[in-house]
Amino acid sequence: MKKGQVTVFIIIGIVLLLILGLVLYFTGRAEEKAYERAKPRLAELPSKIAPIRDATQTCIRRLATDALWKIGATGGYLDTQGLFSNPVTPTEGNAIEYTPRQGPKVSYWWHMSSANDCTENCKFESERPALRRGEGVGNIESQIDKYVNENLPDCVLTLKIPGCTVQQIEEPKILTHVTDASVYFDGKYPLRATCEDQSAVVDDYYVDIRVKLAQIYDLATEITNFQIKNAMLEQATLTILQSHSGRGREQLPPFRDLEFGPPSLGSYWIKYEVAENLKDVLTATIPLIQAVGAKNYNYVIPRKQVRDKELFELVYNRQFALPLNKTYPQIETRFAYLPEWEPYFDLNCNGQFCGADSGTNFYLLPFSINRYEFAYDLSYPVLVELRQPDALEGKDYVFQFFLEQNLRNSAPFNSDTKLPQIEPAQEPSIFCNPDQRTSALLDVFVKDADSLRAIDGATISYICGKNNCNLGQTANGSWQGRLPRCIGGALRVTKPDYRLATEPLDTFDERERSLSIELEPIKTYKARIKIRPITKREKYDEWKFEQALGLLRPPAKMKSIVMLSREGTEFEEPFVSVTEITGSSASEIRLVPGKYNVTIISMLHDDLKIPADRRCQSIKKVFSSDRECFNVPENPILFNETHPLPYGTLEYEYEFTKDALRGADTIEFRQFVVALDRVEEEDRIVEDLSALEKINLYSASNPILIWPKIS
Repeated sequence: MKKGQVTVFIIIGIVLLLILGLVLYFTGRAEEKAYERAKPRLAELPSKIAPIRDATQTCIRRLATDALWKIGATGGYLDTQGLFSNPVTPTEGNAIEYTPRQGPKVSYWWHMSSANDCTENCKFESERPALRRGEGVGNIESQIDKYVNENLPDCVLTLKIPGCTVQQIEEPKILTHVTDASVYFDGKYPLRATCEDQSAVVDDYYVDIRVKLAQIYDLATEITNFQIKNAMLEQATLTILQSHSGRGREQLPPFRDLEFGPPSLGSYWIKYEVAENLKDVLTATIPLIQAVGAKNYNYVIPRKQVRDKELFELVYNRQFALPLNKTYPQIETRFAYLPEWEPYFDLNCNGQFCGADSGTNFYLLPFSINRYEFAYDLSYPVLVELRQPDALEGKDYVFQFFLEQNLRNSAPFNSDTKLPQIEPAQEPSIFCNPDQRTSALLDVFVKDADSLRAIDGATISYICGKNNCNLGQTANGSWQGRLPRCIGGALRVTKPDYRLATEPLDTFDERERSLSIELEPIKTYKARIKIRPITKREKYDEWKFEQALGLLRPPAKMKSIVMLSREGTEFEEPFVSVTEITGSSASEIRLVPGKYNVTIISMLHDDLKIPADRRCQSIKKVFSSDRECFNVPENPILFNETHPLPYGTLEYEYEFTKDALRGADTIEFRQFVVALDRVEEEDRIVEDLSALEKINLYSASNPILIWPKIS
């Protein structure tokens, strides 16, 4: 190559670098200008009053930061009551407890909501909340609004500023705004402040937190949609299974293999041990998945000792790489699986024994043909962690959520649904402005559905499309005012410790109207549980329900999670109540009359052992036969306080009527359980664990035996 050509290439390289630098510079300047435009001009205050605003803004910053941490830890939720994590089968909830029994609950942004054994017309759902307040009920901006406004008075009114007194004039109305550059907070909180000889009303505030929540949310949505469309996790899982399978006992059973040799039983595996081995493999390999375009993406270069460098590159830089539509230079991505998150797993084995289909030939030279063909059913959660380094006071901001991987018969099992991308931040709607409230006068009276007494302090709001306007609160049960004009809207009434109520309301009617609305109080009841044990008599007997055993008190170390859930509507959020019951002691559960999905999951935290069972099989030879013996499982299976035995699961629909709950104080739940603790240790075998999968058959055939007793 001539020197002149080299010089040209150098000049081109310098020009490209300059162009890139200018693009980054002007992009940064554009962000700064957008940030400056968003910042409101605050009213001037007397010098001695200014610290009151500073202190209030410090409170807003602290509360907002706390809210952002919680939003990131849970996948978008400040209140995780509506999320359900299943400690026995994590793939049958809509969230996962990051640390079992300790939390936090992290939502699934994509999962199969149907039961794991579903084979057709299965439902897939997302628990992704909307980002901005105009995009739906439960959006992240509104959640943070509520958290900040509810807790701000306690923070501000307990401040002690020497020489100053502060009095609240109105409730705070601080709003959250998620932008590409940051999350900022502004709004009104009128305070009458007096500091020595100066007095003024402080009512406007501005706080900016440089967390790129909009970019993080956009990246999370892009990853989720890529999984939905391309089954990325399923493809990676197939690669993992194939690369870790073989005929060795320490390997996973192969999809297909053929073995010729002297007469033998061939290789075999125990299904329980395969599942345990699989969890270790997933823990080690899922973190190899990368998002191309994220801050921490690294092209994986094969080492010198790697023999097949092309295959290595294919696996780690293509099948484990997730291409993004755009780059996210300030956000890191990580993927993880932990063995505590029990997968749904099945393999086409003979019970717990997984072996070859063998054929032996004795003509001329005796030999065996062992054919291996295994089909995997596998579902497990994958944690996706998005991290913005040094975002919050020098600490990394982390936003995490779960995706669910699903294989059936060793093939991806998924849906073609797609989540909508987020819309760019828009100017706030004027729909809720006071000057838009031009309807006819409306009188609302709110009362307790039980006592029929007026309810003070109930919040009245009006919903129209994506707009939710806070109109005020009741005084002596009454509220009067005008509403924005809307067809197809709804009036919503909320009050802590009451079930919210909605009333469809069109506001183009010029007639004055009066509405009387009843709020159903959320009451607390004692919750207890009793069990109906399923047992067996001999070592290899079938498990059966013996009605003569009756209804029994649960073991002292049985812990049960009871969840009652009601579906939400267009204008209402779902209602969920959860309690944990230990042994025969009572706990508390809150509910209102209505039809619920009841879910009960019980674990036995006692010391139990399934010993190794010695089993033998015959191997035919030309003139004789041999016996090959082995332990099933190879090592005993132990259950204890930290590794509890799955004792029983139950799910059904039940209506708690107002008449049944009237005057009651206790709800006694009932459940079928696999009573392995009632079987002698020497009679326990690993196949007993499969009895839990059939427990719902008893509930379906005898529903009256599991209905709760209300007293």
